[in-house]
Amino acid sequence: MRFLTARRAAPFSWLAIVGIVCVALVLLTGVLQVTHTHPNGQPDHDCSLCVTAHHVAQVVVVVVLALTALAVARYATEEFKPLPRQRFVLKLRNRPPPVPPAFA
Repeated sequence: MRFLTARRAAPFSWLAIVGIVCVALVLLTGVLQVTHTHPNGQPDHDCSLCVTAHHVAQVVVVVVLALTALAVARYATEEFKPLPRQRFVLKLRNRPPPVPPAFA
């Protein structure tokens, strides 16, 4: 019985390799972002990495509005009217053909 249940797994499947490559790409881009510099020390406006690094998080001022709600009138609920329902709906019809355009 042991030979039926004990299977030897492959050391690396293609899914594991793809996962390792994805983790390596994330780590590599993180290292590139941290170590990215220019010769003059200022961010370059033509560099896409500098532009995204400086314009991703923008500070927003929180606006709080003081609103009050006053009850104007009481509302009356409408009485419940159940809609008639069919137990089984069978539609044996097709959509009509499209209308030819007027300019043709």
